[in-house]
Amino acid sequence: MSTVSTPGQSADVFGDLVQIVGAENATREQCDLVCYEKDFSISSPSSRFLPDFVVQPETTEHVSAVVRLANRQRMPLVPRGGGTGMWGGAVPTHGGIVLDMRKMDRILDVDEEKRLVTVQAGVLVRGLAAYLEKRGFFVADKPESWFSATIGARTQATGIGYLYNLRYGTSVGQVLCLEVVLPTGEVIRTGPPKIYDPASGYDLTRLFSCAEGTLGVVTEVTLRIYKLPEHRVFRIVEFPSYQDMVGAVVAIRDSGLVPETIETMDGISYRLYFQGANAGKVSAQQVPRTMGAMVIGCAGVKKIAETQMDFTQDICARFGGKPAPDGCVETWTAFRETYPINPFPLYAALMKKPIKYVLDATVHLESTPDVVRAYHALLDKYGVESHGIVSVHCAPDFHAAVYAQAYVDERNEKDIETIRQMQDEIHNYVTSIGGGIGGAGGIGLMRMEYGKGQCASALAFMKRLKQILDPNNIMNPGKKLGGD
Repeated sequence: MSTVSTPGQSADVFGDLVQIVGAENATREQCDLVCYEKDFSISSPSSRFLPDFVVQPETTEHVSAVVRLANRQRMPLVPRGGGTGMWGGAVPTHGGIVLDMRKMDRILDVDEEKRLVTVQAGVLVRGLAAYLEKRGFFVADKPESWFSATIGARTQATGIGYLYNLRYGTSVGQVLCLEVVLPTGEVIRTGPPKIYDPASGYDLTRLFSCAEGTLGVVTEVTLRIYKLPEHRVFRIVEFPSYQDMVGAVVAIRDSGLVPETIETMDGISYRLYFQGANAGKVSAQQVPRTMGAMVIGCAGVKKIAETQMDFTQDICARFGGKPAPDGCVETWTAFRETYPINPFPLYAALMKKPIKYVLDATVHLESTPDVVRAYHALLDKYGVESHGIVSVHCAPDFHAAVYAQAYVDERNEKDIETIRQMQDEIHNYVTSIGGGIGGAGGIGLMRMEYGKGQCASALAFMKRLKQILDPNNIMNPGKKLGGD
């Protein structure tokens, strides 16, 4: 797909954009455009993806008019939230217009009786959480990137947080209704504004969720909200091995207990959480990478939360689990609450490399030890320094959203090539054991081939559906399932 082809056309388009959103909300200055050439994914210094224009709409009407203009001009359009995506979903690979949604940041309505909130797409997850907490409510979605992730973007990439998922499910499961601007500029609502009711029509809310901006631009989101519990309690339990730990998670699931949070991690991740901040509590000699550590969170009326925690710890003890040293829970909480995206800047600085994701996938609970072993073997094979591997367990079946991070020097092409080879092997391994790619962070640009492989016989139909909705292929082209 071609983008802006002539200086004259570029000037005309920019003038039209200024007319739509105002001069303060449109730019084509190089110093501004470079801020949008990447997201949190691994990027090579030899690959630069600059947009031609960046627009910051403030209303749905602004978005509709910009989309109509892009459609007339056959110009690529890339919606963007906080830029925290891990797989290149918001990178303008074909130039064109980036729609920076962050000025659409109004909380429009809170219905406490019906437990709903409606917001514009650019509202920050953290901002919404703070607003609701003052009213005694919360949204069951809290990613590591909550400092800068936007609600609209969370609907597009199947977000997994580090809290709530075991009881409430993923971020997309909290969505009741979307307002979407179609590639023609037409504005639709995907369902009744106060209740999730797919039976009255096609389930458009789910169709436009997880679409990664390839089918339309989400401008408003209605979410479920929940009353803040009377009490929350967390414990961290150490296990002799990751296998023992997963056995305990299986037993917790089969017992009928449903904690609010279960997060499991290998010895590498456990060390890095606690070795520096709690010096002497957890040492490298005490923690082999094959061990496991489990964060458990229970919530509700205090007596119920404490009783659930007691039962859960009893189950863990049957599998060799023992309480972590004093102070570890506080350290874990502080890390999670304090730092955006990269909760361990000290270690990244010492390594002289930032931390990047090399895996996020969804796998069956019973398969997680196999994934951890495969990942550790690849670390040895490629000589990569890792930040460890963590699994967040999710409703309804305690399946695992598995994340792994490594230190990557993006200035070094060889370093990037090594990491990408490792990524390819671990992703192929995950799919070979029946796991899913994209269920915890999207497909984006970097994982299209894995996504296509999972779609199998439905891939051709999905591409036809994309073509029907977006015949000029302006909506985030080259992402999700391709479509160039």
